[in-house]
Amino acid sequence: MDPALCRSLNYMSLELLADYLKVDIKEINALYQELMSDHVFLKEINGQIEKARQFFQKGVFRHEKLDSVDWMAIQRIALYILVRLYRPAICLETGVFYGGTTVFILNGLRRNQYGKLISIDLPRDIETNVPKHHLVGDSENIPEELDVGFLVHPEQKERWTLVRGNSVEEIPKLQERIALYNHDSDHTYSFVREEMNIVWNKLNQDAIIVADDLDWSNGFYSFCVEKKLYPLIITDNGKSGLRVRTGIAKLDHPFRQKQDIVGE
Repeated sequence: MDPALCRSLNYMSLELLADYLKVDIKEINALYQELMSDHVFLKEINGQIEKARQFFQKGVFRHEKLDSVDWMAIQRIALYILVRLYRPAICLETGVFYGGTTVFILNGLRRNQYGKLISIDLPRDIETNVPKHHLVGDSENIPEELDVGFLVHPEQKERWTLVRGNSVEEIPKLQERIALYNHDSDHTYSFVREEMNIVWNKLNQDAIIVADDLDWSNGFYSFCVEKKLYPLIITDNGKSGLRVRTGIAKLDHPFRQKQDIVGE
């Protein structure tokens, strides 16, 4: 993976994001620059990588340290930008694993000095032993020496609540209205549909849905068709080639009102 190439592709994806949100591209790029210049954040990530590498050396943990946040995929960069732009009071994340996405959301909340993140994932011992999507294999097994969210630095945990359990069982217990929802748990078609249907009635009217690993099932697309959502689809930009990987859907996007786009 070439971080410089990823960065150039990221700028193209961010142009699409700006157009989708009807936000000035200069504002989007300024937030990207803010993130790339955040040396404290990168130092926290590298500190956690150093601690974990004696037990786990897959993915970004193959590297002793990262020299740029561009190693961490456009989805996470986009989530940081969305948090900074819209200042959500409550963010919900399903699926944590090592916490790669978690840290970007938390860093945005920290910058905002506002909001909190609720993350839901199975406990480590259960997560390791449950059946997984066939595309996962053993790549997301967490060693017993580590725990869910092991990339999250202690300095980032102030605005974080980690709920250990099955998302379809835990989401109904939430009392909060959700402004930003990131799906990155079980990507099988049936689970995506079930989880998103449960979340639906807890979302704000102007909430944003983000879904990862779109090419693992048609769950997100099916949900968008049913709910007449108009999503933005972006590629992975280097981490896994140019796979179509991330979907973003803003519930109050004006195209939801266009019958020729979303149907009857």
